[in-house]
Amino acid sequence: MDVRRLKYFIVTAEERSISRAAERLHITQPPLTRHIQSLEEELGVLLFTRTSWGVELTQAGAALLKHAHNISAHIELATEQIRRVATGQAGRIDIGVFGSAMLSIIPKLLRSFSATHPDVKVVLHNTPKERQIGALHRGRILVAFDRYLPEFPNITSELVYREPLYVALNQNNPLAQQAEIRLDDLRNEPLIDEQDQSVFIACRNLFKRHSFEPIVAQKAGDLIAATIMVSGGFGTALVPESILNLQLPNVVFRPLATDVECLIDLHCAYRKDEDSRLLNDMLECVRAYPRGENAAHADTQSPA
Repeated sequence: MDVRRLKYFIVTAEERSISRAAERLHITQPPLTRHIQSLEEELGVLLFTRTSWGVELTQAGAALLKHAHNISAHIELATEQIRRVATGQAGRIDIGVFGSAMLSIIPKLLRSFSATHPDVKVVLHNTPKERQIGALHRGRILVAFDRYLPEFPNITSELVYREPLYVALNQNNPLAQQAEIRLDDLRNEPLIDEQDQSVFIACRNLFKRHSFEPIVAQKAGDLIAATIMVSGGFGTALVPESILNLQLPNVVFRPLATDVECLIDLHCAYRKDEDSRLLNDMLECVRAYPRGENAAHADTQSPA
C-alpha cells in the first residue's frame, strides 16, 4: 500500500466522484480508476460501490478512510520533522563542556542558540579535554568548549572569548587587603594550579618577563575546584573572570595588575569534515559573541 494510492483513495472518498477526484488530483479518470482497483485487489476488498451520482464508500472503505487519514497525517508530520532537522530547526546537538566557562560564557551562548532553535534539544557532556577530543573524533559530540586546546588531527578550533585574570584569595590572606595584586606579590605565595595548566599557559609570557617561578602547592581538577580549595585555605589561585560568578565563603577576588597583556582564552573545537547545519548555526552564535574582555560578572568584594 503506497502513499500515492492512499492519497488517491482519500480524495475519491471525499469527492464521492471519480471525475471530480481526478480533476482535483490533476490526472485523468482512467489512471485514477486503475489505482483504486489496484488498491482493492491488494486489500482483497471492495472499497467503493457505484451509484447514479458517483461512488459510495463500502463499510470496508469507511474503515480504511479512518486509517488513511491517520497515516496521511503521520506522513505529513514525519516529512515536516525531517525537513526541520535538515534545516537545523529541530533535532539534537551534543556539546562538550568543562570547567569555569560554564559559570558565565557558555550559558549565554546556549541561551542565544536556543532562542532561535527552540525545538533543538541541547545535551551537555561535562568531561575533561582529552575525553572531549575523543568524543569529537567518534562523533559523539558536535562541538567542545574548553580553555586551552592544542592542535589535534582533523579538529578545528576557534576563539570564543578572552577573559582577564583575577587572583582568588582566602579572606584571611594579608593580600586580601589590597585593591589589586601584582605578580611580585605572589612570589612567595603558595598557588593552586589545575590539571591542564590553562591559566599558567596563558601567563607564560608574563611569568617569563618577570622571571616568575610559581610555587605550586596544590593541583586541582579544574579552576572551580581550585577556587574551592582557596576557600578551604589551601592556597591562592589565578582564575579567569568567569569564576567571579562563583560565590564561596572566605574567598575574595582581586584583579591581577600586569604590564603586558595576559588573558585566558576560551575556544570551541569541532571536526574539520563536519557539515552539520546545527553546528554551523552554533558557530554563528559563537562568532557573534563579543570576544572582548569586558564580560559581565559578579561584583568583587572590596577590601575589609
